[in-house]
Amino acid sequence: MDVDVRVLAEHEVAVLAALEPAGRDFSVGMWAAQQRGESVLLVAWVADVPVGQGQLTLGREPELRNLQVATVARGHGVGTTIVRAAERHARAAGAMALSVGVADDNPRARALYERLGYAGTGIRATTTYAYVDDAGVRRTATETDEMLRRVLADDASEP
Repeated sequence: MDVDVRVLAEHEVAVLAALEPAGRDFSVGMWAAQQRGESVLLVAWVADVPVGQGQLTLGREPELRNLQVATVARGHGVGTTIVRAAERHARAAGAMALSVGVADDNPRARALYERLGYAGTGIRATTTYAYVDDAGVRRTATETDEMLRRVLADDASEP
């Protein structure tokens, strides 16, 4: 699968928004955060089809959040490609490390991050949040995460 990961462009917001259930407004919110300089949305594309995304917060120690891969694209390296793109973007901005939060009930995501060199920090948080599910229904969820972290090498040859 030939995956191209790039920072969300204004003309792509409508493409992503059209794929979301009514009321989710994730892409529009991510574009607004990007315009404010808070984060960038890294979008994985296969040809002209978005197959995944991850929000990279900006700052001294960035965090990759909201990593999602389309069901049909899982197991094809899309998540890895997004994480590596986030690392390159963070390194280019001068960051020394990248963090990711992983929910206790998501062992596949944790296994991915650990394969990529992320280690648990012991920092845990429980968060309750509202979201719109795939059927367009507003729901509330509570999850407990652990923060994982990877020191970014200065060596540009690193993946």
